[in-house]
Amino acid sequence: MTEKGFIFDYSKCVACHACIVACHNHNQTQLPLVWRQVFKGNPTKIPLKGFINLSLACNHCIEAPCLSNCPAMAYCKDSFTGAILHNAASCIGCKYCTWACPFDAPKFNPNRGVVEKCNLCNDIVAKGGIPTCTNACPTGALSFGTIEVEPSLVSPGFPPVQTYPRIETKGSEAVEENTVMDVDATGFNPLSSEPETHQPKINVQAELPLVLFTLMAALLSGWFVKFYGIGDGLPRTTKVAFTVTLSLAGIISTLHLGKPLRAYRSMLHVKSSWLSREIIFFSIFSLVSITYLFTENIAFFWLTVPFAIAMLVSIEMVYHVVQKNFNLKIHSSNTLLTAAAFAALLVNPKVFIALVLVKALLYMVRLAYSSSYSGKMFLLALVRVMLGLLFPLSFVLLHQHQELPLDVIAAFIVGEIIDRVKFYGDIDTFNPKKYL
Repeated sequence: MTEKGFIFDYSKCVACHACIVACHNHNQTQLPLVWRQVFKGNPTKIPLKGFINLSLACNHCIEAPCLSNCPAMAYCKDSFTGAILHNAASCIGCKYCTWACPFDAPKFNPNRGVVEKCNLCNDIVAKGGIPTCTNACPTGALSFGTIEVEPSLVSPGFPPVQTYPRIETKGSEAVEENTVMDVDATGFNPLSSEPETHQPKINVQAELPLVLFTLMAALLSGWFVKFYGIGDGLPRTTKVAFTVTLSLAGIISTLHLGKPLRAYRSMLHVKSSWLSREIIFFSIFSLVSITYLFTENIAFFWLTVPFAIAMLVSIEMVYHVVQKNFNLKIHSSNTLLTAAAFAALLVNPKVFIALVLVKALLYMVRLAYSSSYSGKMFLLALVRVMLGLLFPLSFVLLHQHQELPLDVIAAFIVGEIIDRVKFYGDIDTFNPKKYL
C-alpha cells in the first residue's frame, strides 16, 4: 500500500543529531527525554568493525501496537494524516505501550507520570508540510514523502514484527558491504558513555508490582478451589484473610502506574487490549468470589471458576507483545499452571504430584535457554527446585492424608516467587538496538 511516511538512508546518516534537536525545539520535550533517537551500531567506534546509524522515532504504523494494546484508550489515529496520536490526559502511565512498540517510540516521562511520543508534527503535516526532523537533516538521510508500506522491514535495526510501519529504508546494502570484520575478540574496549550491548527495558526491580500481582492472582485462584462446598461454613478469619489478600493484590496492581488515580481507565479497551481484559476479569473474579464466601451459595462458586480461568489466561496473553528468550508454549511460572498446582496441593495430592513434576521439567528446560549461569542464578535455581518443588513433593508423597503444615505451603509459594522473578528476567521488549 502507498502512504506518506519517513524515508531513511543508512548511507547518508552521520549521527549529527540535528533531527533530535529539531524535534526537541519544536515539541519542547523535557530533556533528557527525546522522542527521536539515533541508534548506533558500534557506538564505541571500534576500528574495522563497521559503522551504522539509524534515526528512528514513531513510525505511525498502519497496525500500530500501541494503539491496539493501550488499555486506557489514550491513543487515536488522525484519519487525515494517519498520525498515531497520544493523549496524555487519558494516559494511566502503565507503560504497556512501551512494551508493545518494537521501535522504542513511546517514552515514559517519570516527571509527568505518563507516556509521550512523536506526533508526526501533525499540525505541520496536516497543512501539507513535513516533520521538523526531516526538514532539519543536513545530509538528506531522513526525509518524508510517498512510500510503499511493507508488513515489516528486513533492514538493520528493525525487529521482525509485522506492524506495517510507515517508513522506507535505503542504503543498507552499502553499509553491510563496508563492515570489514568483527574485532570484538581483539579486546579493544575504549571508554564510552554508550554501552555496546542492549540494556533490557523489562527488569524485575521496575516490574515488582506486576510480579507480585500476577503471582497473587494465581495463588488466590488456587486457594479459592479449596472453598468448594464449604459444608458447615468457613471460619470468618479465613473469609477475611482471603478478602484482604484479594484487596491487597488489587492495590499492588496499581503501584506501577504513573497515574494510579486513573486506574479505572485500564478497563476501557476490552475490545483489543489483553491488559484491559486482565483487569476486568480480575475485578469480576474478586466480586463473585467474595460473594460466594459470604453467601455460601454454590452457584457463585461455579460462576467464579470461569472468570478465574479467563483472568489467568488474560494475564498470560498480556505478554504476547514481549520477546522471550525461551522457546516454550507454556512455561513453569505460567499462572494457570501455578493456580492448578496450588489448588492440587491444598485438595488433591495425586494431581499435585503430577503437576509439580511438570513444573520441574519446564523450569529445567527454561534454565537451559539461559545464556549465563551466575552464582546468584544457580543459588536461586537451587532454592526454587529444592524448597519450592522437592520439599512440598516429598511431604505430599509421605503424608498424603495429613493436613498441610504452613511451612510446606510457604515453601511452595517461595518457589513460585523465584520462578516468577526468573520469568521477568527472561523477557524483554523488541528493540531496534538489538537488531543493528
